[in-house]
Amino acid sequence: MSNPLVQLTAVSLEIKGRRILDGVSLTAHAGEIVSLLGPNGAGKSTLLKTIAGLLPQATGTLHVHEHDPRTTSPATLAAQRVYAPQNPQSTWDYRLSDLPILLHPRIASIDWFAHFQLAGLMSKKFSELSGGEQKAAHLAFSLSSLGDPYQKIILWDEPTNGLDLSRQHLVRTTLTQLAQAGACVLVATHDLTLAYATTQTAVLEEGRLIAYGRPQATLTPEIIQSTWGIDLSLLASK
Repeated sequence: MSNPLVQLTAVSLEIKGRRILDGVSLTAHAGEIVSLLGPNGAGKSTLLKTIAGLLPQATGTLHVHEHDPRTTSPATLAAQRVYAPQNPQSTWDYRLSDLPILLHPRIASIDWFAHFQLAGLMSKKFSELSGGEQKAAHLAFSLSSLGDPYQKIILWDEPTNGLDLSRQHLVRTTLTQLAQAGACVLVATHDLTLAYATTQTAVLEEGRLIAYGRPQATLTPEIIQSTWGIDLSLLASK
């Protein structure tokens, strides 16, 4: 297997005296989709931000494309990875049609907005869109500067949150297509349908990595009960 595009060894992070990440180690390669699962507050979003280079105070060994994102320039990082947060915000109330003009290449940007079923909404401002449409617009925006996905890193936080069933399915197929094109995808999610469609699953609890491997091996009834407190046998009997 090729060298990993993302490699973490004993990565930890404290914020205001609280340990958010606690010795997390994992690797992710081109062609893989890694889902990050766990209860609220488990550290999923923090881990994505750390990999994206947005939390330089993290400790441990961290390599993204053989660079340390804590000390690498934003321009270099932007050429290697895209990041879409869970609750994206826009300082300016742009019209969707303004965004491809700001991005390069413009044609690719238009294609991504059309891909996420936004072609008929390009004249609208962000404030005029529904929450799900805003989410889809930010996903399209995050990919618009990607270029060739080969050897690129995609970091998406709760990408299906707030989307209708059609766009949820579209997100899942898009991530698969990007991985097949050689991208390395890490996605934080509560969506088990999405998680079971990924190649690797990392289960976090209180900032610690408690399971990592194929979804069928990590999302066992025992791990689900110990992590989320859900007894699947009781649910199945109802």
